[in-house]
Amino acid sequence: MKHLYIIGNGFDIFTGLKTSYQDFRRWLQIHYIFVYETFEAVYGIQNIEWWNDFEFSLGKLDIKQYVLNNTPPEKPLDEIIKEIEEYHKKHKDDSLPLPSLYQNSPCADRLNGLFDILNYCMRKWINSMTSITNPKYIKIEKENSLFLNFNYTMTLELLYEIPKEQILHIHGDAYKSEKLVFGHNIYKGGYNYPYDGEKVADVLERYHKNPYEHIFKHEDFFAKIKDVEMVHVLGLSLSPVDIEYLEWICRVVPNNAKWEISWYTEEDKKRIYLFVLKNKIRNRSQLIQLDPIDLD
Repeated sequence: MKHLYIIGNGFDIFTGLKTSYQDFRRWLQIHYIFVYETFEAVYGIQNIEWWNDFEFSLGKLDIKQYVLNNTPPEKPLDEIIKEIEEYHKKHKDDSLPLPSLYQNSPCADRLNGLFDILNYCMRKWINSMTSITNPKYIKIEKENSLFLNFNYTMTLELLYEIPKEQILHIHGDAYKSEKLVFGHNIYKGGYNYPYDGEKVADVLERYHKNPYEHIFKHEDFFAKIKDVEMVHVLGLSLSPVDIEYLEWICRVVPNNAKWEISWYTEEDKKRIYLFVLKNKIRNRSQLIQLDPIDLD
């Protein structure tokens, strides 16, 4: 039987790694407090619950408020007045956005730089996890199996000794010199922002996860799943950010392939139930909980 394992962050947490976004928040507070405070100020974070759904929350930036709070005028006042007067002579439609009062877009530059620093910090955080005390293992079929790994860690390679050729780190590997993929699923374009707001929206749009971009980028791997007979979804929350991957896989694997999907919270159960109904796999799927095996 050919297996496809889809690995989410819950798998690493079950193993014993401190890889929740709350763990990342605490790590930032200790090691990069300036980055942490800047990030919370930019997003206006009022409570730590915001970090529970970190990637989805990235798309919730109030662009207009952010621009208002973070962009000081850089042109002389007389130049600003002259530009506005000339603009209104040419454009009688007051609904059109005013010309930028700034030489460029410091707001967009600041946000882009913050995301770059955050990517660097995330890699440092993952690489700081050098060992696990008493790791927990689950039963995994290594032979004739493929692994779609949403995690940045090397848990499969180091603890389970899975050959790298069988694994795709769809969002990057923290141990390689490449940018990690993280982001939201909220489309930020199509609004009538002033110039600086448009530039900020462009930055956010670059962190809008497009599953199909990553699927087609790794088409050689995904071509191998067309004859999979068993799909194991382990530790994946089925959040809106990643659910499109699973829906695409449902359409690619054989329509008689069996599914097992792990759950941790009652909210997980609800999302799984909706997923299996929508994709018509209810009769060939089952819910499981991750159970440790005894290696002795």
